[in-house]
Order: sequence, then C-alpha cells, then structure tokens
Amino acid sequence: MEQCGGFLHRVEQGDTLYLLSRRYHIPLLFILLANPYVNVYNLQPGDEICIPISAWPRGR
Repeated sequence: MEQCGGFLHRVEQGDTLYLLSRRYHIPLLFILLANPYVNVYNLQPGDEICIPISAWPRGR
C-alpha cells in the first residue's frame, strides 16, 4: 500500500466506509480518495483501510 497519510484501520465484521467515516469524523470522500483500489462493495474482515488525518483539520 502506498503511504497512507493517516493510520490503517483493520476492517471488522459489519464495517463499511460510511461507518468508518462517522466513527473517525472524516468525510467519506476523503476515505474514498485515500483508498482508490478498495472494492467498497466487498470489504472483508482483515482488509486494511487508510484513514487519512492530514487533510482534515481537527476540531471540526
């Protein structure tokens, strides 16, 4: 995987990118852009998703 610019989240059963965006308070678009090769319709437990933190100012 390319440089993440944040941290990696290991997918657990029931995770979706939308739920991860809500959990980490990151816009879904930023997660999608940070993970261009992830099949959003087939997330599997154990997959690693980049959660970007550098592009979104804290406190929002």
